[in-house]
Amino acid sequence: MTAYRTTLLVALFGAALMQACGDGGDIAAPDPTPTPVAIVALSGDVDPHIPEFGTAIGDVNNKNEPGRHASGRREINWDGVPAQFTNTFDFAPDFFKGRGAVYGGATGLRVSDNHFADINPSYAGEFIPFSEAKMFAPIGTTKLEVTFRIPASDTVAAVRSFGAVVVDVDKANTSRLQAYDRDNRLIAEVPVPVRADPDEYSLVGVTFEEPIITRIVLTLGEVPIGPGVDDLTSGGEADVVVLDDFLYSEPQPLP
Repeated sequence: MTAYRTTLLVALFGAALMQACGDGGDIAAPDPTPTPVAIVALSGDVDPHIPEFGTAIGDVNNKNEPGRHASGRREINWDGVPAQFTNTFDFAPDFFKGRGAVYGGATGLRVSDNHFADINPSYAGEFIPFSEAKMFAPIGTTKLEVTFRIPASDTVAAVRSFGAVVVDVDKANTSRLQAYDRDNRLIAEVPVPVRADPDEYSLVGVTFEEPIITRIVLTLGEVPIGPGVDDLTSGGEADVVVLDDFLYSEPQPLP
């Protein structure tokens, strides 16, 4: 079965090119907002498309190799998170700084190896990880923020591509990926497509010509995971969504 390609409502906020006359003459137009060269939004049989996306953004997975690499990609699948940071509220925001990614939200993250069933038993059959056995979700919020560093350093960096495997999207236009540049301009917004058989996963990603993405914000459903907060398909009143793998191009220093 092939993956379903959804109609994308991509909000690309290009600056309006305007000229005006005044005492000093013409006013220079602002720089136009860059446009993505590729957008991915898939559901259905997405399994083969995830490694395809990875290869497209960087043919070599640089894993935990420290420092800047001229090419390649990084991946986070959460399965290497040790026991002391699994099924707890103690996950360190910079745990994956060695791969150039830092969590930048105001609340914590929870990495789970039991489908979050220790928080809500109904989640045991709802959230199935793409890469066994761990997934993760923000706590107390539906938003997750990622910023980038040169791996194993505090040097702020940018990427040209970012993608995520999103788990159990049941409702359209409630989950999305937003990309921002160094000036905090929203340069891409991609809705995550609703899941479709045979998989409960959706793949969402964006690629630019140059490494200009300094921050990613992922919105996951309508309500965060929590005790008594059931998903729509378990009789709840709102869509509950979690995350699995991240894939992104090699972080590069800002110009």
